[in-house]
Amino acid sequence: MNLVDKYIFKQLLNNTVLILILIVSLFCLAKSVQLIELLVGRGLPFFIFIKLIYLSLPQIIPVLLPVIAGLSVFFVFSRMQTDKELIILQSSSFSVFNLLKPILIFSMMISLISFFFTLYQAPKSNENFKVLLYTLKNDYSSTLLQEGTFNTFGKDFTIFVKERKKDGLHNVFIHDTRDEERTSTLIAKKGKLILTNDSTKILLENGSQQFQSKEKKLSVLYFDEYLLDINQNDKSSILNRWKSPAERTLHELKNPNLDSGDDLANLQAFKAEITIRYSMPLNILGFSILILFVMLSFNFQRKENIIRTIVVFTTIIFLQIISIISSNFSIKFENMEFINFFPVLFCLLSLIFFVNKSRRI
Repeated sequence: MNLVDKYIFKQLLNNTVLILILIVSLFCLAKSVQLIELLVGRGLPFFIFIKLIYLSLPQIIPVLLPVIAGLSVFFVFSRMQTDKELIILQSSSFSVFNLLKPILIFSMMISLISFFFTLYQAPKSNENFKVLLYTLKNDYSSTLLQEGTFNTFGKDFTIFVKERKKDGLHNVFIHDTRDEERTSTLIAKKGKLILTNDSTKILLENGSQQFQSKEKKLSVLYFDEYLLDINQNDKSSILNRWKSPAERTLHELKNPNLDSGDDLANLQAFKAEITIRYSMPLNILGFSILILFVMLSFNFQRKENIIRTIVVFTTIIFLQIISIISSNFSIKFENMEFINFFPVLFCLLSLIFFVNKSRRI
């Protein structure tokens, strides 16, 4: 790269980092609002809160990078037009196509980063995020047990605790549906949580257990103490659970389990997910190049032109909307997975109009 290329590339990189930090900060703030209840209301450790946000980031970064790249190109060349740097380049015999070199290098570098996220980091983080949420409902069941509300644990237990004090639980109500033909309800005056490495148990005191038979007859069993295991953390169930397309590796997407009804019902979603992972990084190239030619198609003006800013921002939003619509169509309609490449093709086709309109800088 010559001196001008290095200068433009450095400006693009600096703007990208700043915009990425800003948008990621806003995303973390919005995500923290959703997760703050786990930290404050349910008493989870702070590191779990940070880990949940950290695992959420790889999912959103590939979606944001095309928009961030387009905004970076806009900010850099808008400033260069305002500072008359493009006029200086014109006097030095620079053409529109001379500016493509730093844009292409910049876009390809960001695209490679995006490929790392879409092909490797995002699926892994998606899987870890869902496994962590599953684990939280079991390993931290004692902290998730809120007083005054009905707490659901897995598919089998619904627990209500009127009060939680230092000496344990008071006025406990538990509905147990492990045996669908013989559901039971336990009511106790007191209860204590017993935590071990592999289970969570409740020791109930001074209570009763009510059964309802098939004939709808009610039976009541009174007890002084009753030990109930509410643990739902079956490691085999975590490993054997059905994984969504966003959690799967490319190998898993290309080789679904044809004996699984869930996999058979989502074959189109698997094919769409594969093309999405390749198309999103390519969108960075399309967005960046198109925004460059859109910027250079405007005539030079001494004052900042608000119309130019509106047009560029509208173009970026429009391209992102096309990308979202394409991904939705590719999942819903059979053999439409390649429509995910439409946004980048649209950008390249649009260049025909803007290249002809672009003036020599």
